[in-house]
Amino acid sequence: MILPEFDYITFSSLDDTLGFLAGYGDESKIVAGGTDLMIKLGHGEIKPHYVVNLLDIQELKGIQVHGDRISIGPTVTHTELAGSPILRKFAPVLSQGAGFIGSPQIRNQGTIGGNIGNASPAADTVPALMVLNSRLKIIRRGEKRWIPLADFFVKPHQTVLAGDELIAEIEVEKLPEHTAFSFERVARRRALDIAQMSVAVVLFMDEKGERIREARIAPGSVTPRPVRMREAERILHGQRASDEVIERAAAEVSERAIDETDLQWLPEYKKPALRGLVIRAIRDALERR
Repeated sequence: MILPEFDYITFSSLDDTLGFLAGYGDESKIVAGGTDLMIKLGHGEIKPHYVVNLLDIQELKGIQVHGDRISIGPTVTHTELAGSPILRKFAPVLSQGAGFIGSPQIRNQGTIGGNIGNASPAADTVPALMVLNSRLKIIRRGEKRWIPLADFFVKPHQTVLAGDELIAEIEVEKLPEHTAFSFERVARRRALDIAQMSVAVVLFMDEKGERIREARIAPGSVTPRPVRMREAERILHGQRASDEVIERAAAEVSERAIDETDLQWLPEYKKPALRGLVIRAIRDALERR
């Protein structure tokens, strides 16, 4: 792999980094783990003058609980996500999804900020983040803004980030203990391959554990932009989890995925596979209660 020439810029200060991006952001690419960026550089897809490293900035690290929300730094690795006691207790669907990413080497190197910022429809953390009602803190020098995760994506590999902006924080909802959850995916191999399709499911059950008080469903790799399947969620709302109800919700997900995109993204022959994946995820979530 032959990389184009560029200057590698690294600061230990967030202010210094933002100051550099204010002047040279349009000529720069941000790197944390680099698992996606290095491939694009090697293939000649991008040729930045500067590559700006974020790994030395302390403010962009760590996982912390703040009331009913969890704050995740953008340079937290997938290995850290998968092994975090905080996420395993309060947002286990995210730690489960992170554990599916690539190989151990990729999980050790890749970061959640990079997984989001690359804006790949196959990003394994994104469906999990969608069902956790996540939002992002976007900053530039002298300014910050919060946006819902779904509003961050414009189209595959394109986001709302300006050249002088970066993701400073990912905030997710802290789930009550014993919330039913599941993350399921289909890939050619268990490791290394990107997901051909995936789905994250969170189910809030009533006090007796008999009815679904609230459902959240977000598929991956089957739509150009991340979406929550609101109608399928409504089908499950207030219902006992019978086979008939689960199958109706799963069928709605596969139909809606077609509506959200076109046959290039979800060919007709994949609909039964997506429906089956959603059925499996809901049943798995109920078994995990």
